Amino acid sequence: MENQLIIKATQKTPSVNFDATSGRLQIHGYSLPENSFEFFKPIMDWLDKYTMAPNTKTEFDIRLIILNTSASKQFMDIIRKINRLVELKNSEVSVVWYYEVEDEDLHEIILQYKELCKAKFDIIATHHKIIE
Repeated sequence: MENQLIIKATQKTPSVNFDATSGRLQIHGYSLPENSFEFFKPIMDWLDKYTMAPNTKTEFDIRLIILNTSASKQFMDIIRKINRLVELKNSEVSVVWYYEVEDEDLHEIILQYKELCKAKFDIIATHHKIIE
């Protein structure tokens, strides 16, 4: 397994910075891929391998500005992979999901993810741009 997965952001896809050594997994930006399955495939493959030998502490840091329907389904699959990590019981797993406070639609989606997620899950509303 590669220790890192790095995908640069575009105007329609988020940046991805997964680091197995630190256990910090970041997804930041716009999630409007034209083919969400194709975009998320390397992410899902990396997470499957990471689940085989996770860090003792795994933190998902998610900061999305917008999320389309097909990407939303992919994030459901990521939640399933997070739940698999939690079930292993050899990794402390947490999710911190930032969103802009005015985006009530995204907040509703995040709340649904939180309900389904078995990891510690914090939702943080911000009044400023959430990605740098």
